[in-house]
Amino acid sequence: MDRLDGVWTPPAHTDQLPVLRSQRALVASLITDVVEVKRRLVSVDPSEFWRSSAQLAYRERVGEIVADLQIVLNLLDEAQDYLWQNIVHLESQ
Repeated sequence: MDRLDGVWTPPAHTDQLPVLRSQRALVASLITDVVEVKRRLVSVDPSEFWRSSAQLAYRERVGEIVADLQIVLNLLDEAQDYLWQNIVHLESQ
């Protein structure tokens, strides 16, 4: 019957804490990586002499990617907060 533990009943909160902490650390690492990529893209300084349609499209696309990365960062922050709330809740039980 031990094989079915966690299937029929949720695992003990002590089993969940290490998993949640690990997930939170992974999310934190991912946030760091996304922030770095965003920083690099923001620092792309296209010349004011860029006038071709390809150059303007490139600049526009970089701006769109930066905006998308900000959305990703907001979602990752929410995920990290959610994980932290679950950790605190389980620790208080």
